[in-house]
Amino acid sequence: MPQGEPVSRDEAVRTAWQIHSTLGEWTRTIDAKASFALAMESAALAGVAAMSGSGRRLSEMSGLVAQIGLWLGVLLLGLSAALAVLAVLPRHGHQGRSAPAQGQFIFYGHLRHWTPEQLADQLGRHDPLPALTGQLVTMSEILWTKHRRVRQSLGCALAGGVLIAVVGAFG
Repeated sequence: MPQGEPVSRDEAVRTAWQIHSTLGEWTRTIDAKASFALAMESAALAGVAAMSGSGRRLSEMSGLVAQIGLWLGVLLLGLSAALAVLAVLPRHGHQGRSAPAQGQFIFYGHLRHWTPEQLADQLGRHDPLPALTGQLVTMSEILWTKHRRVRQSLGCALAGGVLIAVVGAFG
């Protein structure tokens, strides 16, 4: 990795806060995409249920291959919805459950353990850069997991939808 020009500690902290803000925006964007995916997948499942009613196209399919294709498509749509839900579930693990160590004052799960006086003392006596960089790494790991879950959700929804459409058209 090429060496860059050294920056001041204040500049490093300012840059870390900018990255923190950007990660927060990306998290909101991924959560919005997951919510959209869940809405579309739920609508697709409702459509399949409606088309499976008595006298409807999906209820009149015959043959083992068509039945397996339909149920596999429904399974994929259900899995896609579950993946979308997993993308938006809070992910903090054990972080923030117990009292924070010295200098941990970025994550709200840690902040809730401090009194205002203790927090003021922490902010006045500890460099924020280590806490910030730790939080940036944690946020990035969470965001990457959310991103993967949304991609998996959309892929399963697409596969399930195509499978149901093919089975519905030819089954």
